[in-house]
Amino acid sequence: MASFAQDRKVTGKITAAEDGSGLPGVSVVVKGSNTGTNTDADGSYSINVPSSNATLVYSFVGTVTQEIVVGNRSVLNVQLASDTKNLQEVVVTAIGIQREKKGLGYAVSGLDGDEMAQRSEPDPLRALSAKMPGVNVTGGGGAPGQATKINIRGFNSLTGSTQPLFVVDGIPFDNSVNAGGSGSFASNTGASNRAYDIDPNNIESVSVLKGAAAAALYGSRAVNGVILITTKAGSKKARKGMEITLNSSYNQESISALPDYQDVYMQGSNQNYNGGFIGNWGSPFPAEVDKINQEVYGGRTRYTKDVSFYAAGPNAGKPYPAGFAAHPLRINNSNLCAIYPDLCDEYGNGVAVPLVPHDIVGGFFRKGSLIENGLNISSTGDKTSLNATVSRMTNKGIVPTQESSRTNISFGGNALLANGITVSGNVNYVNTTTDNPPLGAGFYTDYGGFGNEGSIFGRLFYLPRNFNLNEYPFENPQTGANLFYRPLDNPLWSVKYNRSTSTVNRAYGNMALNYDIAPWISVLVKGGINTYTDARQRYQAKGGVSAPLGFVRRDNLGFTEQDYNAIVTINKDFSEDFSFRLLMGGNANQRTRTRQVLTGTDIISRGLNNLDATATQIAAEDSRSLRRLYGVYADMQLGFKNYIFVGLTGRKDWSSTLPVNNRTYFYPAATFSLVISDALKMPAMVDLLKVRAAYGKVGSDTDPYRIQNVYPLGIAYRAANGQIVYNATASNTLNNAELRPEFKSEFEAGVEVQLFKNRVGLDLTFFNSDAKDQIVSQRIPSSSGYDFKVVNAGSINNKGWEVGLNLVPVELSNGFRWTSYFAFTRIRSTVTDAGPQGEIFLGGTGLTALGTIHRTGQPYGQIYGTQNARDDEGNLLINELTGLPFALPSADIIGNPNPDFTLGWTNTFSWKGFTVNALIDWRQGGDIWSSTAASLLLRGQLANSIDREGLRVIPGVYGSPTDYKPILGADGQTIKNTTGITSFDYHFSNGFGAYGQDEVNIYDATTIRLREVSVGYAVPKRFLSKLPFGSARFTVSGRNLLWKAPNMLPGLNFDPETLASFPDSNVQGFDLGAQPTTRRLGANLVLTF
Repeated sequence: MASFAQDRKVTGKITAAEDGSGLPGVSVVVKGSNTGTNTDADGSYSINVPSSNATLVYSFVGTVTQEIVVGNRSVLNVQLASDTKNLQEVVVTAIGIQREKKGLGYAVSGLDGDEMAQRSEPDPLRALSAKMPGVNVTGGGGAPGQATKINIRGFNSLTGSTQPLFVVDGIPFDNSVNAGGSGSFASNTGASNRAYDIDPNNIESVSVLKGAAAAALYGSRAVNGVILITTKAGSKKARKGMEITLNSSYNQESISALPDYQDVYMQGSNQNYNGGFIGNWGSPFPAEVDKINQEVYGGRTRYTKDVSFYAAGPNAGKPYPAGFAAHPLRINNSNLCAIYPDLCDEYGNGVAVPLVPHDIVGGFFRKGSLIENGLNISSTGDKTSLNATVSRMTNKGIVPTQESSRTNISFGGNALLANGITVSGNVNYVNTTTDNPPLGAGFYTDYGGFGNEGSIFGRLFYLPRNFNLNEYPFENPQTGANLFYRPLDNPLWSVKYNRSTSTVNRAYGNMALNYDIAPWISVLVKGGINTYTDARQRYQAKGGVSAPLGFVRRDNLGFTEQDYNAIVTINKDFSEDFSFRLLMGGNANQRTRTRQVLTGTDIISRGLNNLDATATQIAAEDSRSLRRLYGVYADMQLGFKNYIFVGLTGRKDWSSTLPVNNRTYFYPAATFSLVISDALKMPAMVDLLKVRAAYGKVGSDTDPYRIQNVYPLGIAYRAANGQIVYNATASNTLNNAELRPEFKSEFEAGVEVQLFKNRVGLDLTFFNSDAKDQIVSQRIPSSSGYDFKVVNAGSINNKGWEVGLNLVPVELSNGFRWTSYFAFTRIRSTVTDAGPQGEIFLGGTGLTALGTIHRTGQPYGQIYGTQNARDDEGNLLINELTGLPFALPSADIIGNPNPDFTLGWTNTFSWKGFTVNALIDWRQGGDIWSSTAASLLLRGQLANSIDREGLRVIPGVYGSPTDYKPILGADGQTIKNTTGITSFDYHFSNGFGAYGQDEVNIYDATTIRLREVSVGYAVPKRFLSKLPFGSARFTVSGRNLLWKAPNMLPGLNFDPETLASFPDSNVQGFDLGAQPTTRRLGANLVLTF
């Protein structure tokens, strides 16, 4: 009783040291006793302490724990500072389980939502770039909403998708691009992947499960890793009372770089002016004629300023005034004088226009913009938490008419009911739109088949420098038909009349009920649905060159996924030394896809660019697929003295896409971790030393309907006799009723170290995985009645190192702090078996032999193409008559697109409310075949082709085009090439431009870039005391502001971060005319109330 009488109450408030906000959920415990409490919603607490000598321990995830002697005080207010080490101690793992990081036997990378928001980037995937080891992100180009590719720890499929599984708020989230079908090569790099539907500013946290052991609980869909995203609507993180957050930003974007064009020589060929020629191989611009005649030819008249001649009238055959030429639109347009009389004289000659260089490309692009606005309302009571968010993003691209928009609405919450029952859920709606012209050219070509009209950039970037594109008319004002100097679609006409649009409406959400049967056992039941429609339309108006009658293609896609889990969790300590956790569950998943494609040709009336206004309509596709996956799983962890942890995981799946005899498969995983610094006495400088190891296996099924051959029904139609007729098609692929599941097995080991009071932190991981029994389409003799057969064949090995290094180089008493983080990745992906034929050619470029190939024993996805002949010493074999190299009769591997390593380096400087952040992204090595380089060299556009007045000699030796061997002289030695050629022949006539062999346009894609930079200021609380704001933060940020690709063609100024095809394609290492990248600079304001 005497001891009880000495108890007294201590109250106070716990706040964050950074901004003074109250911290809910902080643990307050009397040291050495079982007495404790937690702070409420605004950070307040009250606790009874036994005596004045009592010590209170204040602890909270992500902060430095404090111990304070109470003394005679009855009020104790405490500030808790963030702790870099502890911020990572609790991470989200498979099935959304929160685990202490020190108990994990595998690597998990995570990001806080603040590291993705306010970064001038509306794409959540690109916001991850260079921030986590083992994760490679490649943007498709600079168009709004353009697709992004993400890979984790290399590649696990030869022909299937290598994209990871996305899980948002505990529910699988489809990230498809929905390629194929009506998709055409000209527009493929303009498509969006569906992770673009997520607003980065609404993300609470991101966790990446990289290895098989980490992802095994998610089943066969996790073979490529898992990206777990928790949104603010789906977060259970407590907040203080009610808080309203306003987020608004404006960014301006521009093209990141332009080529170094030459403005000395104009349109034509072989140093002669030709107003109808595409390239810039003509005579010098009039302003350069006198200079070249004097300096190069000693005053002799090599060139004249009279290069264009009248075709009709009294001056027929006579030259236009010196330095002038006939208007170039007169060349290919017989009716020009009727529709634009001011462009012709009275005799039908084109009016004289000055022959001067123009900034054609720079003038074509506009300043783009990115505007984001968001409102978030969160409210937390004693037993409930609610969160609602509304946001709107509009991104206008650098190409006229180009735009993307996204509207996100989300609502979520959780509540603690009676008897230990907790319910939670959220619902989300997204509307995403994109509008783009054709973006992917494919080679330097201007033409394509129907619906493949070439890229606006394929024609824009190599236009003659004297052609004043942005000032000349581009359409017939009466009919709207295309107007150009060549029988090609004018880039400006394509921008206006050749468009691809997409409207996505998406809804997703989940509900969960958790029942704590006892303090050590709980049952969780949760389910979710994710559904969207994507209404796409591609049209070209009447009057184009590639489709004169015009066309409209309607492509309607649908996707619905249902996912349900039931989980029992047992968390029981057998004693103070032994801990036990067991999770058992079952999963049911169903996915449905639909697609209807209709193409209409011959648009009836100008301006009516919709399917109903076409004369002929053809049903191109009407498909539906349904697949189900059922699984049961278990995960157990044993701990000893909180420093040794052993885990076992297993999952068994039943897949509807595999044959009955093979549709059931099991895969296990085992993990081990030892926290040496807790087990043994370590030097004072060691804060943490941990070793870990894991082995896991993940199975994978295949796409639906690859077991038996069927005859898909086409669109029914009514015949002339009134009967309904159904048509069916036969596939050229023989399916396989004996397919087996694919399997990936992986071993990883790592070490984690924290030194000098957490000022140095290292997370080092080695991994080695094998993906076997690949399901591929293997070519078979056509005499079988098929061209391909679906088989289990092929394997891939991925091995590599991941390094995460945290440093705090400077931390001063005045609050200044500099933190630095390095994310290093080195991966080697090797095709260990490419099937019975030893190789699989994917193609992927639509250009003869050029494409991607998988070959046994070679790195994954090599670049395959034509080559010049060489002797045994590597010298080019030169044709003695032409002075040009000649090609080998067969193509082969000419490049390796896989990088040697990647390194992201983030530096953060903070002081008194100011924060400066910079991210440098270094990608070393990896080859790229560049159609941009090939085209600009071919057309004589670049400044490095300005030396044209002499002959060039290609280094090499004379060779025989019949036996591909060097020609030997009388002395038995090779003969050095001395045959000179013009610069025109060097780049244009099968030399070193686009008409040469594929290998000459291979470049090292090494790139170093300033990926992100931001400067922010959080207004101190004392300045806001008389204002309605709880906090205010202003940030100026930039993205992709600087980059350098030192090994690309000099003067090309091409950013090699681009996609050759859809992001879920296996084709890599090609620049095929995608939109150039952009740089952004803007400002962001965040206010809370």
